[in-house]
Parts: sequence; structure tokens; C-alpha cells
Amino acid sequence: MSESFSERMRRRWSARRGDGGGDPWGPGGAFGADSAGSGGTGGVAGGRRGGPGNPFGSPFGGPGSDGPGADASGPDAAGFDSPGLDDPPPAPAESETTARARMMHERLTEAYAVGDVRTVTQIADLMPEGPEAEPYRTYAQVLAAEAQADDARAAQLAQTYLNRLHSGHPDWETARSLFGEVMVQALVMGTVPMAGNLTAAEQALAAPADYYVHQSGMLLKYAGEEETHPLLLVLHGDARKGVRSAEQAVRAEKKGTPAGHADALCVLALALTAAGDITTARQALADAERILPGRPRITATRNRIESSPAATLHEE
Repeated sequence: MSESFSERMRRRWSARRGDGGGDPWGPGGAFGADSAGSGGTGGVAGGRRGGPGNPFGSPFGGPGSDGPGADASGPDAAGFDSPGLDDPPPAPAESETTARARMMHERLTEAYAVGDVRTVTQIADLMPEGPEAEPYRTYAQVLAAEAQADDARAAQLAQTYLNRLHSGHPDWETARSLFGEVMVQALVMGTVPMAGNLTAAEQALAAPADYYVHQSGMLLKYAGEEETHPLLLVLHGDARKGVRSAEQAVRAEKKGTPAGHADALCVLALALTAAGDITTARQALADAERILPGRPRITATRNRIESSPAATLHEE
């Protein structure tokens, strides 16, 4: 985990456009085929100690290049390139709605990065409607819910969007990664039931090649790299490894945005609490508070760890 949720999702949603604008649905756009950084292996192989579960308890019970052979002295020397036969077709022009949604999305991610929750929420509420703006609108609404530490709503929004897609859809991988990220957070925070959702989150964060369909019809995971997502490690019962992974993320995020750094410290606090170290967990939250005082994520995390068995046993 070298980046926070917000930074990974920002990279994946940001239009990686050239001089002539971007196509968020194309291979280089916001929902292109680029699946890099879609998350960890997400499975259960390796590193598990004890069965899956929530150590905090659960209220639920349980412009283009020149064409080949372009001649600068030819008829196109005035700056109009002649496309070669092998050149890909030009990307479709970005609609006014998409352009507006993209610019609003960029402003929203800037606000999120500095901890401006009010601006994030306001922009999310004003995102344009319609299918062209849907990827940006979905991301904005989920990020606004995350900024307010409303994990159940973030998970519900991400799942609703993912359920409308199919595996061949150009934005499938990005939407799946989004769902996995917010669902894991919601599970650890105890705002959604564990049954069914843990497996769904694991599969969403896994690379497609990590799983195969057994002849029985079951979806099974190949043995591969060990899980590195701190909160999944916590849910798998390996809190110590979760702490180490979270500490690595904190070191990486310290060089990034204030929100990323503060959120990484919140993840560290959750992992430390699961490992029984409530004193260090509280210190991690104090450090986060110094970075972004009053951030809802910090408050929600403090409430979660102070109601945990680790906190109760420490007081006794």
C-alpha cells in the first residue's frame, strides 16, 4: 500500500489527456483499459492467522503524431498532419457535459487532498447528470461519502454502480477497485455486515488472474503473493502484518497530500487496535489530528477504536 484510497482512485479517475482533450472511456481515459494500481492481491492465501472476522466486533453479529511518411515539405506542411493508414482513429471529441464533469472532478480531488470536506460535498452535489458524466459523478459521490466518513453510503454507491456494469465494460476494473476499497473500510468500521461482503471485497481488489472457476462452479484463488492491504490483513486475523503494511503506507503518504497522510494514520490506528496496542493507536490519531484537525475520518476512527475490546481491556 504505497498510496491512500483517495490518491489511487484519483489517479484512476483523472483523465490522462493529451493536447486535444481526453476521452474518459478510451484506453487512456478515466475509465480506460489501464488496470495498473487496481489494488493488492485481495485473496486469502498466505499470512492468515485465525479465521476471517472483525476484531472490533460488529453491530450485525457476526493531438496526435505525424503519420508514417509525413513530409514537412508536402501539402500538409502548414501543420495539418495526414494520418497514415495504420494510425488509430482520432478520439471522439469531449462533450460539454463530460468536460464540465471532468473539471469539477479535478477541483473536487484538489479539495479532498487538503481536507476541505465542505467543498468536496458541495461539488459532488452539483455534478452534472447523464450517462456521459456518470463515471465522474460516481467517483465524486463516493469520495464525498468517504470524506464524511459515511462508509456504508460509500460502499452502497460503489456497489450500485458496479452492479450495472459487466466484466467487459471499459470501466469495469476501475469501478471494481473502487468498490473493493470502500467495502473493506466499511467492514472494518462495522457499518456493513461481514457475511458475503468480505469475499466480495477480496475478489474486487484481486487481479483477474488471481482467481479461477473450479469445475464445481466455485471461484477459487491461485496461490500467489501474500495480501498487503492493511485492513484486509486485519479482517483476515493477521493484525501484526496489517500494522507493518499500514506503517509503510504512512511513510509513503507523509510525502503526499495532507488527507492521504491523515487517512493513512487512521488506517494504522485501526490496525494497531486490532493488534491490541491501543496506546500507540491513540497516538497515531493524535498525529492525524495535528495534520487535519476536525476531519470526520479521524473522529469516526477514534469512536471505533475507543469502543473496541482493546480499549475496554486497557481501561480495566
